[in-house]
Amino acid sequence: MKAFKGLLWLVGIVGAVVIGLRLLAFKAWKIPNDPVLAASIAPTLKAGDVVLVFTRGTPGFGDLVRCPDPEEPQRFVVGRIAGLPGDAVSFEGANVKVNNKIYRSGSRCDAKDNATVKHPSTQQELPVTCSAVEMGSGIHMQGQVVEAEGNPLPPAAEKVTVQANHVFLASDTRNLHDDSRDFGTLPAAACSERIVFRLWSALGWGDADHRLNVIQ
Repeated sequence: MKAFKGLLWLVGIVGAVVIGLRLLAFKAWKIPNDPVLAASIAPTLKAGDVVLVFTRGTPGFGDLVRCPDPEEPQRFVVGRIAGLPGDAVSFEGANVKVNNKIYRSGSRCDAKDNATVKHPSTQQELPVTCSAVEMGSGIHMQGQVVEAEGNPLPPAAEKVTVQANHVFLASDTRNLHDDSRDFGTLPAAACSERIVFRLWSALGWGDADHRLNVIQ
């Protein structure tokens, strides 16, 4: 009987948390095991991570957002807003350049944030060089993948000027990307959901370094 009551309490608490999150306009989302998406979001996130998506307000420069994929609407793309209407966006290596200002990476990431990604075409494991960069109101991690023999990475993009009511997305894995260099700018209204918090990682609750993390 005590065990049954304990189970009822647990179910009640979980239910209350879910209802509370919905009232506050949060959605829980488990990042799918999509090889293209997984390659593009390192080192910030991984496939299998369970995150909270905030659905209110207007995301700004530097925010990490979830948008329907313009080429396959049944899946999502995740990228960082690197350009707002009227901005001229280009890249210098791993660094984003917006209106002639270069957002350079600074300090190296902590060892716990080191990552590898699988090349979407060959599935070869590739190490990600992780560093921190300040964009907008926060500091986030960006990654650079070293090109492996037989695994060509996407070429650098030309300068793009963002049209009205659109945003330019940049993948956190800067040179193994699935972002506006691949599919163009996106309507801002389609990119209104911000990824703001990781509940736990793909490795589960036992991964103490990657649970209950604010996502910049």
